[in-house]
Amino acid sequence: MMRMRMLLASALLVLGGCGGDDDKEGDDGDDTTTDHRSNVTGAYESTGTLSATFNGETQTGELDDTVRISEASGSKTALSLRSESLTCDRDLRATMTGENTFFISEGACSVFDEESKCTADLSVTSGRGSREPNGPLQLTLQGKFTVRCSPLPIVGDFTLLLTGTRTGAESLPRVETRLFHVTHP
Repeated sequence: MMRMRMLLASALLVLGGCGGDDDKEGDDGDDTTTDHRSNVTGAYESTGTLSATFNGETQTGELDDTVRISEASGSKTALSLRSESLTCDRDLRATMTGENTFFISEGACSVFDEESKCTADLSVTSGRGSREPNGPLQLTLQGKFTVRCSPLPIVGDFTLLLTGTRTGAESLPRVETRLFHVTHP
């Protein structure tokens, strides 16, 4: 049980570290799409859960974070997502799919956590987000992870569910990366 908690903590530490492929900068043609990005951009004080499934068992941890969504270059639908708990230097890439909804692109990242001496590879395979007018941000990410703390890697799936309240802070394209700490009862 203690090892499972350590692996979940490692997964939580690197979850924010998944980043999109920066080579995908949008299309080269004329963009006549209405720009709805301001409906979702901003900073959000967020809470949620991370569920990690490996070896047939699922562990869930709660987390607090600040998610920042910014306009990205390339098209009127391109977004960039970042959290204060990011452990990688890349943002997640997303695309507006409606006035208040967006799809998160696949992305991957590898991170070494000094405290646990673990290396984790994290891959977002799907994600989506939405924010109704004057409502909270709803964000879901799903993917796979590999944690290497010993000779044998631990491979599993994760699901991150976040709900956030927009703050008065502006969205920032680059934020200093920080680690967040997970505590268990």
